[in-house]
Amino acid sequence: MHLLILGCGDIGTRVGLSILQQGWRVSAVRRRPQLLPDDFDRIALDLTEADRFSELDQVNPDYVLVTPTPPSYDPAGYQSGFAGVAQALAGQEWVARCRRVFWVSSTRVYREAGGGWVDEHSALNLDEPQAAAMVAAEASVRRGATATIIRPAGVYGNPEGMLMRRVKAGEGGGTAAPYGNRIHRDDLSRLIVHCLLRDLNGESVPPTLVGADHDTTPTHEIEDWLAGQLGLTLKRPAEGGPVRANRRCANELLGQIGFRLDYPTWREGYQDSLALSTENV
Repeated sequence: MHLLILGCGDIGTRVGLSILQQGWRVSAVRRRPQLLPDDFDRIALDLTEADRFSELDQVNPDYVLVTPTPPSYDPAGYQSGFAGVAQALAGQEWVARCRRVFWVSSTRVYREAGGGWVDEHSALNLDEPQAAAMVAAEASVRRGATATIIRPAGVYGNPEGMLMRRVKAGEGGGTAAPYGNRIHRDDLSRLIVHCLLRDLNGESVPPTLVGADHDTTPTHEIEDWLAGQLGLTLKRPAEGGPVRANRRCANELLGQIGFRLDYPTWREGYQDSLALSTENV
C-alpha cells in the first residue's frame, strides 16, 4: 500500500513512520521536505499552490492523509489553508481514484459553546469565519472522494508546546470556561493508523470521528497543576471577552471501532511531557 501525506508535519510524520513498519510506502508533501525522514518519498509543495496539485497525479497513492495548516490565523488564512486546499484537492482525478482520504479537521467546527456535549452529528458553526472555512473544507473533501473527517480536540504532547511554554513563563489563561478537550499527539497519530488499517482490512471506518480523550478538565486547571509541578506561580489576565471552546466532546465512537487511548486523560500525558522536559534540561 502507498500512503500520500499532504502537509506532513508532526502528526503526519508520526503516522508515516508507523505505517512504514507495516510495509507500506510513504510519500510526503510539505514546504520544506528536507525536514522529513529519509525513508519518505519527499516532495516540495505548498498546499496553497492549487495549480500544482496535478503534479501529484504520478504519485498514484492508495490512501491520502491531509493535515492542513492555515498560513495565518485570520479568516483569510483559514479560507486559503482549509477551504481552498480542499476545493483544489476535490477536483483532482488522483484523489477520486484513491481508496480513502483522511482529512484532519478540528472540534472548532462545532457550534456548541455553552458547555454541552458534542459528537459526530452535532451542529456546526457557520457564523465564525474560521470555523465556517473548516466546515466548507470538510464538505469539499467529501464531494471529491470517499473520506473520513477526523476532528481532534486540542492536540498536546510536545514538551515545548504552547501551553507548556506559557506556564513556564508564568502566564495563565482565563478561567471562565468550565470545560476543555484535548488528545495526545501519540493517540491522534495512532487513531489515524488504526483507521487506515481497518479500511485496508475491509472493516468499516466512520465518515466522521471526534478525536478526544475521556477528560473535560478546563485548561486553566491544567495550567495550575503544571505550575504546581514546576513550582511556579501564574499571572492571569483580567476576565472578560467571549468564552471559546466551552464544550464537552463525546468519544464513544472510538471504542466502537476498537480504538483504545494510551493517554485517557491529560494527567498521564502531561506527566510524560514533564518527564521529557526534565530530561532535555
